[in-house]
Amino acid sequence: MKLPFEANPIIKTFNEIKQYFRKYETDVSQKRIKDFHQFSKILNDLGYEVAFDFVGSLNFGLVEEYSDVDFILYIACKEHFNSDCDKKGCLNFVQVKYLILETLIKEYVKKPYKTQVVDCINLIRLDNELNKTSSIDINLVFRFAFYRSICRGVNLKILKFYHEKLMTRNDLIEQMLPYVNDVFNLFLQTNSYSLSFEKYRSRLIDAGIKIPNSVIEKIKSYLYSNQSFNI
Repeated sequence: MKLPFEANPIIKTFNEIKQYFRKYETDVSQKRIKDFHQFSKILNDLGYEVAFDFVGSLNFGLVEEYSDVDFILYIACKEHFNSDCDKKGCLNFVQVKYLILETLIKEYVKKPYKTQVVDCINLIRLDNELNKTSSIDINLVFRFAFYRSICRGVNLKILKFYHEKLMTRNDLIEQMLPYVNDVFNLFLQTNSYSLSFEKYRSRLIDAGIKIPNSVIEKIKSYLYSNQSFNI
C-alpha cells in the first residue's frame, strides 16, 4: 500500500535504512510481532477494534530479550468520536491498555516484557476528520499519516479503510508534507534518538555484520551530521 509521505526524501531514506536493518531481524523481534498478532485477535474477539504501529527497536527488527516494546495504539472508539482516547477520559483505552500490559503479556508470553503506549489514535474520530472539508484537526491526521509512513504495523486490515481514505485526500497530504522535515529535525535534536541508531549498528557489529558504506552514508545523510552519529 502506498505510504502517505513516501515522496518525501527523508521518509524514503529512513525506510531504506529500516529495511536494511530488518534483513537481520532477531528471533525475539519475530516472536513479539507474533505476540501482538495474537493480542489483536483476542482483543478483536472481545469486541475491541484495535491495531498497532511499532516504533523503536521492533520497527527495525532488532529487539533483544531486555528490549521494551513501544507502540501506537489504534482503537475504534465510538464513545469519544470528538476527542482523543486516553486514560483520563476513555474507558475503552484503559481497558485495552490494561489487557495488553497486565493480562495478555502475563498469560500468553513465556518471558513477559515491558510495553508502552506512546500514542493513541481514535479511528472513529480520524474518519470524521477525513470526511471534513474545513476545520480539520491536522494534528490528528498528520500523526496517522506520519506513523503509517515510517512504522511497522500489526492488524493492518483494520487500518486499510482509513489509510485508503487518507490517500484520496491529496489536498491534506500536500498541506502536511512541509511539516515532515520539521518532525525529523526535532528528532535530530534529541541525543537519545541519534543514539538509537548507534545502538542498532552496535548490535549488528556484535553479530559480526558490517554495514556497507552505502548504508552508512544514508545514515549520515539522514542525521545531517557526523557528530550526531559516531562512525
